[in-house]
Amino acid sequence: MRKILTSKWTKVVVFLVCAIPFAQLCVKAIRDGLGPNPVETLQHTTGDWTLNFLVFTLAITPLRKIFKLPELIRFRRMLGLFAFFYVTTHFLTYLGPDQGFNLSGMWDDVAKRKFITVGLSRSC
Repeated sequence: MRKILTSKWTKVVVFLVCAIPFAQLCVKAIRDGLGPNPVETLQHTTGDWTLNFLVFTLAITPLRKIFKLPELIRFRRMLGLFAFFYVTTHFLTYLGPDQGFNLSGMWDDVAKRKFITVGLSRSC
């Protein structure tokens, strides 16, 4: 197992696996497969994957201690960067297509919906 974790190709495989959700979104967008409300689909999907990657990133430390595999640390930064990528995509999807880069509309939405307020306060 340690030999697999220390292989230079393992990082490439993990990177490609992490990029699969984004590739699927791109294919669906090209084929008009995002449903009747494509912006909402993009927001929900990127938000869900952000949470998934946050959990994956935070799980590295306990897993490496439980299974005594310090080599797992090699993947924590990459998983964290994918979490950042998906949250940035999530936010830009909200700010651009959803709000039309209208900052006053965004702040009105933040004040009106408490879950957005919580999300923004957690990221700051």
